[in-house]
Amino acid sequence: MRQCPDCKIILDDDVRHCPKCGRGLGANTPSTGHDISTLLTSANLHRIRSEWDKAIADATEALRLDPKNPDITSLIAGVYEERGMLDEALVWYQMALELKPDSDADKARMDAISAKIAAKRKAAGTDSFRVFEKRTKLWAAVLGSVFVIVVVLAMFSLFPHHKQAHPVRPIHPSSAHSSVNVYAMKSGSSEQAAPHLGMSDSGKSTSTASESGGSLRIPAEVYIRSEIANAQDVSETGASVDDVVVDPRIADVIVTFSVPIKGNITKDQILRAAVAISRKTFQINPEVKFVTARCVITTGGPKGVQIAFIGDIARVTLESLPANTTDQQAATYFTRVFWNPQIR
Repeated sequence: MRQCPDCKIILDDDVRHCPKCGRGLGANTPSTGHDISTLLTSANLHRIRSEWDKAIADATEALRLDPKNPDITSLIAGVYEERGMLDEALVWYQMALELKPDSDADKARMDAISAKIAAKRKAAGTDSFRVFEKRTKLWAAVLGSVFVIVVVLAMFSLFPHHKQAHPVRPIHPSSAHSSVNVYAMKSGSSEQAAPHLGMSDSGKSTSTASESGGSLRIPAEVYIRSEIANAQDVSETGASVDDVVVDPRIADVIVTFSVPIKGNITKDQILRAAVAISRKTFQINPEVKFVTARCVITTGGPKGVQIAFIGDIARVTLESLPANTTDQQAATYFTRVFWNPQIR
C-alpha cells in the first residue's frame, strides 16, 4: 500500500496516478511504513476486503511502532473476530482493555465473544454427551438382552422338567363302575388285574387290600414292590425296597428304599439306586407318569431311621434321555431334591 503525498489517500502499490489529484506516482514511492495512521488506514482497507493476513500484518507493524495504542489492539481484535477466530479475538480485546480500561465498546465486544465461545463449547459438549448417551443406551440394551438369555438358559438347565401342577390324566378310573382297570399288572405273558383303588358301591373299603410290614397296602402297591425288589438292576445297587405307595391323582408312585451301610454312604450310591428303581417302576406300568424316590437309612443311634434323599423324576424326562446316558447323568434330572446334610 502507498499514500499520495498530496491527497494523503491510501492507494495500492501498483497505482501509478492518484485518482483524486492526478499526481503521478512512481513505481518506487511506496509508503514509508513509519506512519501509524497510514498503516491503520491500510489495515482497515484490507479488513473491508476480507484480506485478513494483510490487515493483521499492517496492524501488527503499527503496534510495533506504538505498543501502547489501544486502538491498534482493538483493530487486531476486530479482524480476528470477523475472521471467526474468537479465541484470538478475546485475547486482543483483553489487551485493549488493559491499555484502556474505560473502553465500553471493547468491553461489550469481549463479553459478546465470551458468550459465543461458552455457547459453542456447551453445544460441542452436549453433542458429545448425546453421542455417549446413545451409545450407552445401545450397549445397555444389548447387555440386557444377553443377561435375559443367560438367565433363561440357566433356569432351563437347572429345572429341565417340572412336575405338572394339575394331572393331565388321572391313573385311577373316573368312576367306581368303570370296567377299565388301569392298574392291571403284567405277570409273564398274561395280565394280572388288580382291584380298583377307590371305594365299593356300598361305601366300604375294597377287601383286596393287604397288610404288609404293618402298613395297609393295596395289591397294586404290593405287586410293584415285589417287581422292583426282584429286578436285577435294582439288586445290583444293593438297595432294598421297603414300601410303595401309589398316588393316582397325579400318576405318581412313591418308592421308599434303603441302601446297605458299608462305611460312609455316598450320594452316588443313593442316586444309582434311585435311578434303577425309577426305570423299573416306569417299565412295570406305562400309566405311571412320575416316581418319587425316597431313601431312608438306619443309623442305629438315638435318631433311628432318617431320610437320606427324596427326589422326583418324570417318565418323559427319563425316556427322553439318550440310550448311552449313565445313571450318574440321569440322576441330575431329579427335581425337588432333598438331601440329608450328613450325606456327602
